[in-house]
Amino acid sequence: MQTYVAVIGGKAVLAFRAGDDEQAQAIVDGNSMRSDLQKITDMDGRPLWDGRSPIGVREASTAEHAEWETSRDDAIRDGEIDLDTGHDPDDWEIYFIEIPGTRRGRRSRGPRH
Repeated sequence: MQTYVAVIGGKAVLAFRAGDDEQAQAIVDGNSMRSDLQKITDMDGRPLWDGRSPIGVREASTAEHAEWETSRDDAIRDGEIDLDTGHDPDDWEIYFIEIPGTRRGRRSRGPRH
């Protein structure tokens, strides 16, 4: 598995894991991720994705991967990812933008649907 980043309007929005480039693109093109990106709003109340703009995908930088890894490790420690019940830690996603009601300016969630 590798860490990938969804990019909207030239801005890294979301880090997630996928097996390869093709799977990463399929995840970004999937209805679940696109729906989430339209529902979640930034600090100005705008959806992260307008439903029309292209959503790009690329491999995460070293720093982006490290941020994903730290968030995932925090989620395991805090019980948001429960390895004993079969949660897959690779299903963890983090948002890089500031979202209302979240700590450290990003919202993390898992598992992916």
